[in-house]
Amino acid sequence: MNKTTLLSLSLIGALSACNANPFGSVVPNNGQVRLNVPGASKDGTQALRAGGRSELYLSTLNIADSVNGGVGLVLGIVAEISALPATETDGETYAVWGPSEARGLQRNSFRFTVNKVDASFEYKLEARAKDQTAEEDFVVAFEGTAFPDEENRGHGNLDVHWGALRSLDATECLLGDLHIDYAADEEPRRLDVSFSQVADACSDQTPTDASYHYLEAADASGQLDFAFRANLHKADDNKPEEEVFAVRSRWLADGRGRSDVRLSEGEIDDDLALHIPGTAATSADVVECWDASFALIFADTSPDELEPYLGHEAEGDVAGCAYADASFATL
Repeated sequence: MNKTTLLSLSLIGALSACNANPFGSVVPNNGQVRLNVPGASKDGTQALRAGGRSELYLSTLNIADSVNGGVGLVLGIVAEISALPATETDGETYAVWGPSEARGLQRNSFRFTVNKVDASFEYKLEARAKDQTAEEDFVVAFEGTAFPDEENRGHGNLDVHWGALRSLDATECLLGDLHIDYAADEEPRRLDVSFSQVADACSDQTPTDASYHYLEAADASGQLDFAFRANLHKADDNKPEEEVFAVRSRWLADGRGRSDVRLSEGEIDDDLALHIPGTAATSADVVECWDASFALIFADTSPDELEPYLGHEAEGDVAGCAYADASFATL
């Protein structure tokens, strides 16, 4: 059991209190914010890792599993807390759970608050060190705004502030912020996730920005975009500029799909000029298509001269792809 799980269990127990809770359905559930890539198991663990799978399909699945795991844990904690009786509530416009009393080895106390604002609900989880008692000592660990509907779908947003917890406890390794916008009441269902300056400070990682855009139709077909900006060259290449790495994966209801990758900006132009003198290309592109069993049926690299450098030789027939034309994500 990891540290975050232990924190959530102790927090949930510490906030169990006395009054009825009228706000149990305010927080979005996991079904509203889940990335349902074909082949992903319902608990967010990875599946279908047999040989011969499309590598870009597996990358898409890995991305979905990572986002599902992180988002699901956060929303699970909030949902379990808000399902408990509130410490204080007027039954209509607000409810408060806590502040909890830090006991034993617990380093922080917590308070969870929900306020009704017109048709929306604003909620936040705050924390402060166990030896602090002033109101201004609280920091916001995560917060959100929900617009629930009668069918328990709705839309809203959620922000996770990992750096806030690290400011209270240096053994918390994550830095940065996670922002989620969701619209479960739209067709197709939409989910946008962005990471801002996220890093594992305990491993001296360089902070990174990344974004995901997910669409899911009623028939389970969908699209996942992933993009980030970073220096994609080795340190000894003496190329300090940052490039854009972008992936768009699309799939049909039966699981057949296609991923298009584009490397652009930064010093990609210099790389192209080095390997293909006189080329007019401004990006390096890779495509993979897979069948309903997620097996690779088509792959290609553009420009063709980059195949030896990207390790992605052409094979198969594009006519077998679920989507015939390339389509690229943007940052």
